Amino acid sequence: MAQIPLSRSAASLKGVCSQDQSRNVAADTLRAFLHSNPTPSLRFYSAQTAPRPDHGGTPDAQPFSQDEQTGYDHWKKQRLANKEFFTSLLSSAATKRDAKAYISRLKSPRKKTPALKSTQSAVPIKAQTTVNVGNLFSRSRAVEQSPVFTQFKDEEQTVEEVETVNVAMVKVNNISAMDDSILAGIAQTLSSLSRLGMVPAVVVEEPAQTDYSVRRELLTQSADRLVTAIEQVSESGARKLDNCFRQGVDGRPEIFLQKLITRPLHQGRIPVIVPLAFSDRDQCVMSITAHDALLALTKDLAGLSFVPTTGGSVTEAVEKGLPLRKQISLDRIIVVDETGCIPSTKSHDQEHVFVNLEQEYSRLQEELRSSTDSGVSQRHASNLKLFKDALRMLPHSASGLLTTPLEAANTARLTDDGPSNVGTRRQKNALIHNLLTDKPAYSSSLPAGRLTQDSTTASATTSTLVKRGMPLTMLPNPDAQVWTAASTPRLKLTDGRIDLDRLVYLIDDSFNRTLDVEAYLKRVNDRIAGVIIAGDYEGGAILTWETPPGVSDDDTSRLVPYLDKFAVLKKSQGAGGVADIVFNAMVRTCFPNGVCWRSRKDNPVNKWYFERSRGTWKIPETNWTMFWTTPGLLDQKSSQTFLDYEAVCRTVQPTWADNKKLVD
Repeated sequence: MAQIPLSRSAASLKGVCSQDQSRNVAADTLRAFLHSNPTPSLRFYSAQTAPRPDHGGTPDAQPFSQDEQTGYDHWKKQRLANKEFFTSLLSSAATKRDAKAYISRLKSPRKKTPALKSTQSAVPIKAQTTVNVGNLFSRSRAVEQSPVFTQFKDEEQTVEEVETVNVAMVKVNNISAMDDSILAGIAQTLSSLSRLGMVPAVVVEEPAQTDYSVRRELLTQSADRLVTAIEQVSESGARKLDNCFRQGVDGRPEIFLQKLITRPLHQGRIPVIVPLAFSDRDQCVMSITAHDALLALTKDLAGLSFVPTTGGSVTEAVEKGLPLRKQISLDRIIVVDETGCIPSTKSHDQEHVFVNLEQEYSRLQEELRSSTDSGVSQRHASNLKLFKDALRMLPHSASGLLTTPLEAANTARLTDDGPSNVGTRRQKNALIHNLLTDKPAYSSSLPAGRLTQDSTTASATTSTLVKRGMPLTMLPNPDAQVWTAASTPRLKLTDGRIDLDRLVYLIDDSFNRTLDVEAYLKRVNDRIAGVIIAGDYEGGAILTWETPPGVSDDDTSRLVPYLDKFAVLKKSQGAGGVADIVFNAMVRTCFPNGVCWRSRKDNPVNKWYFERSRGTWKIPETNWTMFWTTPGLLDQKSSQTFLDYEAVCRTVQPTWADNKKLVD
């Protein structure tokens, strides 16, 4: 059985977690980083010195003055905000590998500051006293590190931006219907995202109104409410923008002045954008949809709004967008909508925790638009289209997140007031968890039954992670030919539709072993049930029909559906959901009635298999553990099907060429 090797650190992490569930190793990793990196990039507390509550201990001490009391109140408020911030951060860290990946992804490399070429003497900048936590947080980097002014004798003064600002586009729907506590929680989360190095740019949206003036007033009030809520929890604050767009020649909105957006982002301020556009033709301001506004912002911030001039080339237009792409890095699209995650009316899970657009978009749109289920809204289809349109303009690594206001406000849901419940864990904030891990809150290949047993994943079912993803090839196509033991002719690995060399490389890389190709083809080439290939051979599975000992190959009723190889390239393991995509295709599309496989008892990936199988059996007198997804297999443990599964898993011969001595 194929193995997805885990790193030694990840393997040790699993061991630690199994011994002490209360310890969050990912949180320990982040906490250690905060204490060990002396770089001034975030001030935890107000720069104003707050008076101590006991400073009046002398007989002639005077009560606080009004200014002192204001400073002390601000200090207390900031301390509570910091406590909330770090609690959300550390509780949202999923694994040690995720924490390290986040630190590596958002920690900006140091850039050399060009020297000042001037006859004037440089004025030294007074160093600020701050708490040093490294480049993990970048909220105040644009403030702490001033732009570099380069002076030349006969040239104008120029300013060079030295930091890349990581940006998330956020659409918040129906703020007018939210109570103050939910809005305060969303504001706290948005502020935390900014402090974690990803400044959100927020577009507000309200339900459609027949009266334009009513809609405009509603949008303006919603933006004002959100700005006020952010100002109360963020030192950098927010800025309402209601003059960003104009109507383009094609009738679609376009950015009126780019600096209106980029300047607040570089300052760490959160732009709150009202979807209104000025029409040159009608000489009036008109409302636009938040969908169109977000796409216009995405296009502009991605550096794609430049068009070739008359006689110019596309290359010239692309080069014009390069400076902006060096200043702004946009790789998150977030939608906060009370309709929640993308529902599934044709599966037992009832919701999609992860959507691979490349593979699932057309099918999901058809399912959503034709559904009569009361839990399915047309906004689900609209939000899914928004993700598709926006993500295609961004790097392949970009992702989208659809969640509810309640989950976006998770930071405000739990407080330290009142008695605590022993044994309860703080639920993860969907937005912060997505930023730290770029993964769903739980694996999309986990059976629904597993989730109902774990209260910590209860909130995860109201969020959907969306990625452009990768194409998925299933041979033969299950829509045209159901995978059954009686199907003929059977597929061969030498089929022209399969790149055998790349498939072998995938297996060798995943297992860290060398396959004996000739011996392997001799064993499986006449019994292939099907092959699944994810993306550009980033992951895959080979499934076979195995014959139990003593059974004729012609007795198709006794042939066992067997997962012979399950492989993911090392560079893709733990990222992008490759393993989940392949596994879901296998158990939900190709073999919905069940499949079995085996793995060595000491394989560290067995925990992943345990969580996704319906049952396991440690085969006596061997080093193999058998797994299966077949429903009801243990209803009668002595059944012939169970015995056939065990016999196959016990007797299949490995075909490796590396001569490694592994106990079977």
